[in-house]
Formats: sequence, structure tokens, C-alpha cells
Amino acid sequence: MKKFIISLVVLFLAGITVTGCMAVAPKKDLKPSDYDLGMTYEKAAKEDKPIIAVFYADWCTYCVRFMPKLDSVRNIYKDKFNVVLLNVESEENKKMVDEYRISGFPTVYIIDPHYDNRVHIDSPYLDSVKSLSTEVGRYAKIRELIQKGSTCK
Repeated sequence: MKKFIISLVVLFLAGITVTGCMAVAPKKDLKPSDYDLGMTYEKAAKEDKPIIAVFYADWCTYCVRFMPKLDSVRNIYKDKFNVVLLNVESEENKKMVDEYRISGFPTVYIIDPHYDNRVHIDSPYLDSVKSLSTEVGRYAKIRELIQKGSTCK
């Protein structure tokens, strides 16, 4: 009887584990707004890190395909950059959309409030994690050189 009860408990636990794994299927084709980065532009601008700002629209298929690449690059450079997502259709982002003259999606800028600098990353560099990472890394190296130069006064 004891073996029977133990067998039932093991089967029950195994069933819950298998069902739980199957119920949480990997998500595909998330909209950009589904990526919660926990960082607003205002908050990011107050920190001493450059910002990777991504202007997007949820209906944009290019934006949907770009987001996993951005997420990979974000994880690589999380100590050196903040990443913010700016929905071009949101009224709260209208001023920035106008200021940056956004007309295509996704549009990516590296914005460095500390040095009052902004760099546009051209669309071809958004095609792969490697090319986007190279461009972001290039800016990180330049910023390091500027910081070293500014401390040598």
C-alpha cells in the first residue's frame, strides 16, 4: 500500500511538471511593447550611461523581428548602456518623435545626454546581433576614450 501511494505521488508530481512545462510555451513574435525593460527615457537620461533609444510601432513587422536582436545586445551591454523603447504612436513620445524626425521603424539612436551627443544607427546594422553589437561597441569605445581624455586635464 505504501509503495502504491508513493507511486501515485510521483506520477502526480511528474504530471504537474510536464503540464507546467507545456503550458508555458516560448513566446514568438512579441510586439515591442511586450518587452518590459523597466526603463523610461527620463529615468535613463538621469544616469551616467548612454542610451540606446528605439523608436517603434507595434504594428511594424520589422520592429517585431528586431526586438530579439535588441534584447541580445541589451544583455551584452547592460552595464554600459540603458535601453529605452519609444512608441511613436504614444502622445508622451510625440516631442521626441518630432525632434528626431522619425519616419521609419525601427529607428535606433545612441543618445548620450552627458556629452549632448546622438548617433543614428543605420538600418543595415539592425539586421543581426553581430552588426548591431559592433556599432554599439564602437560607441562604447569612443565614449571610454573621451572619458579618459577628460580626466587627463
